[in-house]
Amino acid sequence: MRKLIRKFTVAGGQSVARVPAPAEEAACEVELTEVDVSGQAWWTLAFEATGPARLLRAELETTAALVFAQALPGGVELGTDDSQSYAQWLTGDDARPRSTAAGGTA
Repeated sequence: MRKLIRKFTVAGGQSVARVPAPAEEAACEVELTEVDVSGQAWWTLAFEATGPARLLRAELETTAALVFAQALPGGVELGTDDSQSYAQWLTGDDARPRSTAAGGTA
């Protein structure tokens, strides 16, 4: 398993990576983890905003925009078509439609 964690704070209107800040300062931690299960690579991505409640949404949105504007490590490409919750992944309950050979969905 590989894990990459970065903490971002908004400084001068832009989100920048920096060392952990005191709790009273708004920040957003980003965790990208690669998990190998039976030889198949899976990735998890988590955002955790901390600080004053009035700043959390802006901190999260600014950090997410910055993260998704950059290439992820190792050429990882994440998309909503390949996304699912932890519960779906752990139980194998993937509710997304699948393509069939006939071109429809199952």
